[in-house]
Amino acid sequence: MQAVDTLLKRACEKFSDATAITSPTDSMSYSELLARAGDVADDLRARGVGRGDVVGILGRRGAPAVVAVLGVWMSGAIVMLVDDALPDVRRATMLETGPVRATVDCADGHRIDLRPVGAESSVLDDEDYAYIAFTSGSTGKPKAIVGSHTGLSRFLEWQSGEFGIGPHDRFAHLTNLSFDVWFRDALTPLISGATLCVPDERHLDADAVLAFLRENEITGFHLVPSLGKVWLAGSAPGEPISGVRLSFFAGEPLDGALVSAWQELFPRCQVVNLYGPTETTLAQHFYRVPRHPAAGIQPVGRNLPHSRSHVLDENRKLCPDGTAGEIHIAADHPSHGYLVDGRMVSPFVDVEVGGGGEGGRERVVAYPTGDLGRRAPDGGLEILGRADDQIKIAGVRIELQEVRSAIQAHPSVRDVFVCAQEDRFTKVIIAVVEGDATAERELRDYVAGRLMSVMLPAAYLFLPELPKLPNGKADRKALAEAARVHLAERAERAEAERAAAAREPGRAARPVAERLERIWLDVAGGAAGSLTDREANFFDVGGTSLTIVVLHAELQREFGVRFPLVRLFEHASFNAQRRFLASVTQEPRDRAPSASATTAGRATRSRVLSTRRARRG
Repeated sequence: MQAVDTLLKRACEKFSDATAITSPTDSMSYSELLARAGDVADDLRARGVGRGDVVGILGRRGAPAVVAVLGVWMSGAIVMLVDDALPDVRRATMLETGPVRATVDCADGHRIDLRPVGAESSVLDDEDYAYIAFTSGSTGKPKAIVGSHTGLSRFLEWQSGEFGIGPHDRFAHLTNLSFDVWFRDALTPLISGATLCVPDERHLDADAVLAFLRENEITGFHLVPSLGKVWLAGSAPGEPISGVRLSFFAGEPLDGALVSAWQELFPRCQVVNLYGPTETTLAQHFYRVPRHPAAGIQPVGRNLPHSRSHVLDENRKLCPDGTAGEIHIAADHPSHGYLVDGRMVSPFVDVEVGGGGEGGRERVVAYPTGDLGRRAPDGGLEILGRADDQIKIAGVRIELQEVRSAIQAHPSVRDVFVCAQEDRFTKVIIAVVEGDATAERELRDYVAGRLMSVMLPAAYLFLPELPKLPNGKADRKALAEAARVHLAERAERAEAERAAAAREPGRAARPVAERLERIWLDVAGGAAGSLTDREANFFDVGGTSLTIVVLHAELQREFGVRFPLVRLFEHASFNAQRRFLASVTQEPRDRAPSASATTAGRATRSRVLSTRRARRG
């Protein structure tokens, strides 16, 4: 077994005086990182925490989280990342996945709190157990996946060596906690002696992030394609950034048009497309996208060392090259499986594939990804879509059944159908509800308290009764079409309103509230009636951590002002943003927000922010 903390400790000793992590408020050398992590490990061991125990790390991206992760591993325990912006219900669900023996609060000086553990820890008594990561679950609860030290170590070493990452590099740290992709975002640079550069805010608008990349001389980073689209759409034209040499995309299909536009902004950048589910330990495929990419979705290329992929038909027989089937990945060191009710459950299946000598066959253990793909003539792998109800938004794996379960649990809902539709920059979720339309506000609040914001429906369509097939089952085709039409009609209305507003004389003289409402309904995607409540939160009417970046760009363009993106999180409700915009544009009759309003805005921000960015992926 190769423990990840061994790699990190080795790097801390080799690059002891170099800067490991830097942010606008702090800088930490590799030797300081090791010393602080050692203190966390000592504190945990002194409280009886060690092998077989799970430690929840509460906080947000940054140096304290890295220190805590290394410290937990040095104590012999298992890491569980818990983003402090997740809804309370989801955080509680994660921490109840046992046995969580203790938590480390990164926002409070690495304060350690012990937790009562009901289940025996023997189920996790394996020194190769490194972390527990969560994905969306079809049963309505997130799945807890136990990751491997050996598998994670091999990936980190592969990525570092394959792309020549070293002390000359400065990587932007953009991924929030709670997903396994945090590990490659934070740890690949650190095992390589590079510097991890942390932005001063959890979310950066397009112009600010580009300024951050320039000012910090960033050479590489990870992100999801939808975030790249938002950056390109929201940034003002500027000089190309020649210092960036590596962009790792993952989590969503990567389009050739995005790559072409990306390379104009980053002319010396190698774009890399990564692919692989959490169950197989981070990515298991990579593709170096050429300077002139082919049109359409880019392939994911070839396997990493120590893994193989097979395209199988419905009978789990090998498909000929060029024929579509389900992708099965056989990795030498995948995850250990799902932790369910105190026991390990394997997600892997035995399949028979070619090999085992000339013309022979062999049986391998592989993970059925649920992704449809085909083998290209050059041997690479192309992704064609999903074979089930699982989707990805902003790199986050989402089981639509989990969203449906959360909505269905509300007493006003008799039945609900949930699907994903393409919107401006990414997929969005649409809920078609058989229930009381007057309870929409209450329903939105209920669901927002139970799901990550990336999982919240962008729009609700209420019908008196959901269409059914003759056998009594939901008519999924008719429901998906109703959702598509609903989204298209809303987009047409928004476009018409934008065009009319642009033509209208004296637009700048119109009240702030009127102009703000038009932009909210366009960007957030909420139903028009949702803004009858002017205290509605942007995220409650369909906004996401991606679309708030779009909102920021639209507001700056509409009102001719400049302000940091964080102001929209501090003033998250419609009325709070109206007052804020009135203050910065000096509109008569409106007053600047009070100190109490600002405090309330910060509290709201803490409630609504969520881990949906990826790089997440």
